[in-house]
Amino acid sequence: MSETVFENCNLFVGNEDKLLENAWFVVDDESGRLTKVGTGDAPQGDQQVDLNGQYVMSGLINAHTHVGLINAAKDHYPETEALVTYQALKDLKNGLRGGVTYIRSCGVSFDVDVKLKKMRDSYPFEGPGIKPAGMPISILGGHGDQPLEDNKNASHLVNSPDDVRKAVREQFKKGAENIKLMATGGIMSQGDEIDDTELSLEEMQMAVKEAHSKHMTICAHAEGRLGIHYAVVAGVDSVEHGFYVSDEDIELMKNQGTFLSPTLIAGHQIAVYGKGKMSDFSYQKMCEHVNAFYKNVGKAIESGVKLALGTDAGTFMNQLKDTAKEELTELTKAGASNYQALRAAGLGSAELLKIDQDYGSLEVGKYADFLVLKDNPLKDVSAVEQADKQVYQHGERKF
Repeated sequence: MSETVFENCNLFVGNEDKLLENAWFVVDDESGRLTKVGTGDAPQGDQQVDLNGQYVMSGLINAHTHVGLINAAKDHYPETEALVTYQALKDLKNGLRGGVTYIRSCGVSFDVDVKLKKMRDSYPFEGPGIKPAGMPISILGGHGDQPLEDNKNASHLVNSPDDVRKAVREQFKKGAENIKLMATGGIMSQGDEIDDTELSLEEMQMAVKEAHSKHMTICAHAEGRLGIHYAVVAGVDSVEHGFYVSDEDIELMKNQGTFLSPTLIAGHQIAVYGKGKMSDFSYQKMCEHVNAFYKNVGKAIESGVKLALGTDAGTFMNQLKDTAKEELTELTKAGASNYQALRAAGLGSAELLKIDQDYGSLEVGKYADFLVLKDNPLKDVSAVEQADKQVYQHGERKF
């Protein structure tokens, strides 16, 4: 067995709010997993890598992404599978370069994410690991009813619990590992408001029952108060966005272990830069609700709701490669500590995706997906924004 020893670093393992100084760790070159972690004098391996006193942390896990999404600001969605695939491959490679080593997909036209995941062993490509969802589930005219000429390639449009059950089973057959529900209206959709309650409680309960019976995770785009409540009561694994999450639902989420994936940066980018660059309808919606968005997410964080990091990558001025540059800082603005934000990007997201036995922290037995930084991210999360940071995946340097 060949082993590489990485030595002389400050190691943020990810499971505690502290650094291991003068640390080292050993990676099995064949499996790409950590076999030993320690401090002080490092052992000798087949290869030695001196990290020169820099800071090491786990690779970022982005739990809310839309790889392949094009021109969202103009509501012009890609109409060919080839174009979505081309853009998705670019997004994935650039995302890895930006420090993202695993993603959960939350809706991709033509099920491109599912297809890429299935073909990867035979036709390798550079990019993060993927938990794919394929097409989301929406009502007619809802947030997932996109203006494609042939909408059957964009989302499942449903009108009953039976329709929902069929949609979940179709995604399961294709190879999806996550189900995305559009519980409420949204910012980017042009025919609804964010407090429009779209999927019914019974429809979401059916989706959760079907998804969980097949070992799939399930998440809900939910911005308005009642839609969030239905999603939480139905038992989704995570609420996405959560603009108007109530105190009652915050407590229910804590009791059930429901995660919140806020995607604050998606709102920030629209409110700050969207004027004149996207529809006025979407821009005005975001401006009206952005302060409440941060306030309510802040309450959830302060209350101790489980937190995952998602960015809604693919939306307006919001690319997967900029994950580090965006959401970590916005989470701290909403009230998260540096450790809470970093944990959300590691163990939090890994626990939500149910991959924490392999990812999310640099503990023995897990994959050696890690970043090498010049500055201490526990002191300032903006350290992760470093443009020339080193990115390792399964112990192999990628960038």
